[in-house]
Amino acid sequence: MPRLFDGSINELTKPSRPKKPEEKAKLISKDLKKEKKQKTLYISLDMNRKLIELYGEEGRRQSAIVEDAVNLYYYLKMALGEKKFDELLSAVKREDPEFLRDYISRFKL
Repeated sequence: MPRLFDGSINELTKPSRPKKPEEKAKLISKDLKKEKKQKTLYISLDMNRKLIELYGEEGRRQSAIVEDAVNLYYYLKMALGEKKFDELLSAVKREDPEFLRDYISRFKL
């Protein structure tokens, strides 16, 4: 049975039980891997439909899909440069997979 707080100042200032080294290492590595961020995304109904469709196909968490999309956007922008990236975005906004496939095939990869 756990001991109840007796209300003394000594009880409040008494150090807690020291953590084992493996517990500390586990907590540190867990904190370094991912940090939950509070975020609110305002998206259109059409974008929500696409996200739900991707979620169903991929079978992953929506946050992982959004994270992949942000990484793709970021690295494409860095790799292509501003002008080429804007051209690619205008091709994507046409929402025509065949046109986009043809457009991307013209890149020298």
